[in-house]
Amino acid sequence: MTDFRKRRTGFTLVELLVVIAIIGVMVGLLLPAVQAAREAARRMQCSNNMKQLGLALHNYHSAYNQFPVGQASFNKYTWGPHNQGTSTLGAVGPAIFLMPFMELTNLYEQFEAESKTPPRGGAPWDSVALRNAGTQAGFVCPSAEGGDIPAFNGISKCLYVFSVGDEQWHNGRTNAQEGPTAQGDRRSMFVPALEASMVLSKRSFKDLLDGTANTIAMSEVAGTPRELATVKGDVAAFNGIHNGNALPGPCLNAPRQVNNRFQYLTGADVWRGLILGDGRTANNKFTTTLPPNAPSCAFGGLGNDAWGTYAPSSEHQGGVQTLMFDGAVRFITDSIDSGNLNANQVTSGESPYGIWGAMGTPQGKEVRPFE
Repeated sequence: MTDFRKRRTGFTLVELLVVIAIIGVMVGLLLPAVQAAREAARRMQCSNNMKQLGLALHNYHSAYNQFPVGQASFNKYTWGPHNQGTSTLGAVGPAIFLMPFMELTNLYEQFEAESKTPPRGGAPWDSVALRNAGTQAGFVCPSAEGGDIPAFNGISKCLYVFSVGDEQWHNGRTNAQEGPTAQGDRRSMFVPALEASMVLSKRSFKDLLDGTANTIAMSEVAGTPRELATVKGDVAAFNGIHNGNALPGPCLNAPRQVNNRFQYLTGADVWRGLILGDGRTANNKFTTTLPPNAPSCAFGGLGNDAWGTYAPSSEHQGGVQTLMFDGAVRFITDSIDSGNLNANQVTSGESPYGIWGAMGTPQGKEVRPFE
């Protein structure tokens, strides 16, 4: 007899749901691995960028027998390799002076020519040359949020920041304006070229008494949007850190949003990591006081009295990458020993801020293992 029953040619609903569930589980298992692989690639590119910056620092030193200063009025920088005459002032940072050593000579020369033309006078945030240049990949970490988007007037971000050591740093105040425990020009290799301290501003390898492998030159910032005032990447306006002493610890208690502990209640008016070439400390430098990815605080906003503590930050899991003066790139965890954060800063000798503070001091006479 003929069998009129038809063969089944498809899945039942139950079988289809089981297949979909299995695919979902597999995607759930594989996605973290894919994301981790992508982050590993981004982190490697970030590390390579820092190595290129380290090479530029060494080449600059070979050319001029000194490192670039931490902040200078470009056309008042009348000693050493940069004699540009006089014009309107601008707070220019080390990134500008490293450009000729990073295959950016053309951009540097445009900026140099522009600096002689008032009223801009070489201020990076007003620079037409930097604005037309757009994003410069060598200064942007691929892991950072929105790292490929120009942040201010079309100017590239600069997500690699320079160390100013284990102290509460200020933008432009002199030692006479600060107390004896808040003198901010002795504990780093990138100090401002203030006219009163020209000799002090010239730092070279001979000043690295703790050794090039033990002293930090650069790190990174997360590059989060300025208007959000996020803890990772931005700065809190917090006067609680200024009481006549320089203590980084109180910044840990800077007020945050009630419904979002990752955002400050009041952000300082700063452009942290968002203006390539800006030499102001709150924007393009970091301190080795509070550990990586800790809060950052500025007293007085962005003006000349904007002294405070500025932690490096990143989107890498658990820490930040750092460039040492020997050219090595090391990953520093958030849990690194940072000593006594309620201790006064010192102007000489061993850092009170543990291994992290010791890494920021070229002459503290403390050589410690990192891990």
